[in-house]
Amino acid sequence: MVKKRYRITTTYDAIPANINKAAKLLAVIQSDLERNQFHIANYQRLLINPSSLEHLDVNYSVVQKNINVAELFTDVLNLYNEMYKSNQLAIGSLHCYKYAINKHLIPYFEKVTIDKVDTSLIENFIKTLNCSKKRITTILVPFKQVIKMAIKQKLITINPFHNIDSNDWKGHIIVSEYKVEPFSTQEIELIIKHCKHDTIKNFILTAFWTGMRLGEMFALTWDDIDFKKEIISVNKNQTINRIIKSPKTKAGIRDIEMTPCAKSALLAQKEITGSCERVFLSPRGFIWSKTDMFGRYWRLLLSAANIKYRNAYQLRHSFISHMLTLGNSPMVLYRMVGHENTEMIYKNYARFINVGTGVKLLKTT
Repeated sequence: MVKKRYRITTTYDAIPANINKAAKLLAVIQSDLERNQFHIANYQRLLINPSSLEHLDVNYSVVQKNINVAELFTDVLNLYNEMYKSNQLAIGSLHCYKYAINKHLIPYFEKVTIDKVDTSLIENFIKTLNCSKKRITTILVPFKQVIKMAIKQKLITINPFHNIDSNDWKGHIIVSEYKVEPFSTQEIELIIKHCKHDTIKNFILTAFWTGMRLGEMFALTWDDIDFKKEIISVNKNQTINRIIKSPKTKAGIRDIEMTPCAKSALLAQKEITGSCERVFLSPRGFIWSKTDMFGRYWRLLLSAANIKYRNAYQLRHSFISHMLTLGNSPMVLYRMVGHENTEMIYKNYARFINVGTGVKLLKTT
C-alpha cells in the first residue's frame, strides 16, 4: 500500500508555545483516520487548508454528491482572477468568462449538484442559449474548466463533454447577422460635417483612410508617426481599462503607408495633442478607456447626419472595400490591414475587388 503525505497548516500562531498544541492536533487526526471516524467538519476552524483532507472524510461519497455546480463556478471565477493577475489571462477574456458564468451558467445550474451533470443536461443547456457558435464556444470554456476541476478533485469520474456532438445542436445556433456595410466617401463627408469636436473628426478620418482597428488607434503614440517617410507604425493595441498589449498576431505588427487624407488628418491632430504621448485623446483630453466611450460620440454623429447606424468598426471595412474598389491588390492590402493572408480579404470583400487590380502601388483616388 502506497502512503500519501499531506502537508497541512494549522491556524495556530507560529510560536514555541503552540508546538505541543499542533502535535496533539496531529495525533487526534491520525487517531480518527485509523478508527475510520475522521470528519473534516471537526477541523475546519483549526486548519488553514482543510480542503486537502476532504476526500478522507468518512462521508465523502455523500458530501461530493451534494456539491452544487454553482459553487464550482465560483471557484473557477477565482482561478480566472488569479490567472489575470499573473498575466496568464487577458482582461478581455476575463470579462467574457465572468459574463458567461454570471449571466448564463450559474443561473441555469444553481440548483444542480455535480453528480447530476451529464451529456444530456449540457446539450439541453446549449439549446437554451440562442447564440452564435462563437458565443456558445466562449460560454462553454468555463463550464469545461469546472468539469476538469471536478474530475481532478474526484467529484466525478467521467467527462460529459466527451459525448457532446455539435451536430445535435447546430439547428439552435443563431447565424450572425453582422455584415460588411462600408460607408461611402459621401457619408463620411456628411458625418464629418456634423462633427463638433476636431479630435473626433481627425480620429474618424484617420480610421477611414488607414483601416486601423480602434484599439490600435487608441494606443497610437506620436513616435509611431513618421511624417517624413509617410509611415504609421502599428505595434500595440489598447484593450479594456487602458491596458496596452502587443497585437494578437505577428501580422498585426506592421507599417501603414500614409494616404494623403490620413496624413492631413494626423497633421491636424498634431496641433491638438502634439505635446502629449498619445495621438488620440477624448474631447476632454483623457485617454479613451474603452471602445464604447467613443461609441457614444459615434452614435450621436450618425443620428445627427441621418445615416443608417453601423458600428465604428465599419470604418475599417470601409477603408478595405474602398481601396479594393480603387483597384488596389489584395496581395498588398492584406498586409497593410494586419491580416495573416489574403483569405479574409477574399472572404469578406470579394464583391469590391476591382478586376484590374495593381500589385505594387497604393492607389487612393
